[in-house]
Amino acid sequence: MKSFYHLVIGMVFLLSCLFAQSIDIEHRIAAIQQDHFHGWPANNGVWVWGNEILVGLTQVEYEEADGHNIKEGAPHLSLLSRSKDGGRTWTMFDPVNYVGDGGTKLKLREPINFQHKDFAMRIVGNTYHGNTDSEGGFFYSYDRGNTWNGPYYLGDIHKHKRFEGLMLTPRTDYIALSEKECLIFISSRIEGTGLSDNISVIKTNDGGLTFELISPWVVPSEDPYRNAMPNTVQISEDEFVMVARRRNISDRNQCWIDAYKSIDGGYNWEFLNKVGDTGERNGNPPALVKLDDGRLCAIYGNRTKLQILGRYSNDNGKSWEPEFIIRDGFIKTETGRMRDLGYPRIVQTEEGNLVAIYYWATNENPQQYIAASIWKP
Repeated sequence: MKSFYHLVIGMVFLLSCLFAQSIDIEHRIAAIQQDHFHGWPANNGVWVWGNEILVGLTQVEYEEADGHNIKEGAPHLSLLSRSKDGGRTWTMFDPVNYVGDGGTKLKLREPINFQHKDFAMRIVGNTYHGNTDSEGGFFYSYDRGNTWNGPYYLGDIHKHKRFEGLMLTPRTDYIALSEKECLIFISSRIEGTGLSDNISVIKTNDGGLTFELISPWVVPSEDPYRNAMPNTVQISEDEFVMVARRRNISDRNQCWIDAYKSIDGGYNWEFLNKVGDTGERNGNPPALVKLDDGRLCAIYGNRTKLQILGRYSNDNGKSWEPEFIIRDGFIKTETGRMRDLGYPRIVQTEEGNLVAIYYWATNENPQQYIAASIWKP
């Protein structure tokens, strides 16, 4: 009986391996330029309209270094890359009046229509590549990112008592609830501490003219670990699931992803569970998408395994299926200097494909570039 049991288990394992191998993932290049480093889609944002995808990225002159492979003192350019065919081909460009173009930040005077058919919004903050706005702000576009309006203040939220003595460090994570209502998921930290970030939620009910703080702490203030770079999806009218980047502040090799949920419109949050580990060297932020079939898919980079990984959830983030590999084969060097990878974003296209976008390097293209991986979930 025991031998039969082991035979069955072996057959199940073999079938599962064969099934995993049958998953067809297509890898494309979304942005590349010789002698330049391209990185950090998670810092910049992603937007999708049917089969059209727009992703933000940062470009810097390339130079091998112990940290990021960027030339010291070189400018960090905030660029975009667009695909009109579901992620298969891409065009990189420098948009009009975008982040880093030096515009004077103003208060918004006319309300935004957050549900305009060609709407995109880019949130800015401080302490990450190409972003030096400690008060936080935003740009918005009505033409799918060709031209942008801004920068604008996030109302007077930077003056709120919750953020007194702090700098705002938000990336682009927002959910439009109606034409005039929008949630924005931001983070803040004590200046000079580097890793004291915690996540808050702000909301506008008047098209961005004013914002209110509806959740001062997604993670309790006494939590000792870094909590930053959320990516959030809406499950129902009042239910939201967020995944966030965590790190032991005293150990840069203890890094992971946690999931949280709110059932009251973003006002209160509770821990769901740990999604996965993100490896050494400060880890990686997550990306999250709600699929057409109701499942969730979370993805993240792991700098120890040198992989882009994913997990599905069938119960709105309460539990997660085993990890699957989206990409491996990252370039390996004797110095170990080239572990800059990940920082993904993910969308589902009108065709039903998932498209993961992240930064990567291979033996064929050893200088970091923006990659896109496409598969049927």
